[in-house]
Amino acid sequence: SPSPPPPLPPPAPSASPSRPPPSASDPPCFPSSATVQLADGETVPLSSLSAGDSILAAAADGTLGFDVVSSFSLADPSAKAAFLSLATATATVTLTPTHKLPAGPAKALKQASEVAVGETIWLASPAAGALVQAPVLKITKVVADGLHSPLTMRGGWPVVDGVATSYNSAAVVARNKYLVPLVEAVCPSLGRLVVAAVNPKPMHYIDGEVVEPISSLEVAAAVAVTLTAAGAGVLARAQACVFACLVVGELSGVRP
Repeated sequence: SPSPPPPLPPPAPSASPSRPPPSASDPPCFPSSATVQLADGETVPLSSLSAGDSILAAAADGTLGFDVVSSFSLADPSAKAAFLSLATATATVTLTPTHKLPAGPAKALKQASEVAVGETIWLASPAAGALVQAPVLKITKVVADGLHSPLTMRGGWPVVDGVATSYNSAAVVARNKYLVPLVEAVCPSLGRLVVAAVNPKPMHYIDGEVVEPISSLEVAAAVAVTLTAAGAGVLARAQACVFACLVVGELSGVRP
């Protein structure tokens, strides 16, 4: 009689789903354990930061100073996310792949995922009062708790874990150093609604407020209410506020 057919090979183990490549929709943030230096010299984790705190930051020319944390800064301590850790000989910064930081001699802002081993990033040297270059020696993928993004009021590059970083492109930061203080002072709630209209995910702000995505029609209704409530005497002020909110939202400068 014919021999039985050979047994079928066992099915190949299914590959675990891989993380999609970084995209513009990924949140550019740091984990809760990342640290900043306050104006009094104390080093604190981002999880303890509050709006109005002054943190060590760098200007585009490399000089160090302090900048104020905006209420548009984001903080979601309950999140868990994938990060890249960029290590130099003296500092390691952990950030999401799409978060930007100055790299190379020209301090060009690049996403963390675009930085290669051997390329230089910029570290704070308080003794020198300026940033200094250091080559990246190792890049590792890690998973950590929390998503935090300190947005500065005057456009300074937040120094996180001793490394200069930027919450967005140079053009967005340059514009927002004028627009964010205006929105903060006049109509922060409306500003958050505008941001919610251009972001597909809930926005977790540093003060604990969570703003869910809304439609442009809902934003338009809020704008109408703002203008109506302003009255004739301060109509120009309200219009300026609405315009600033719209620009901030369109630039997406306060995304997570």
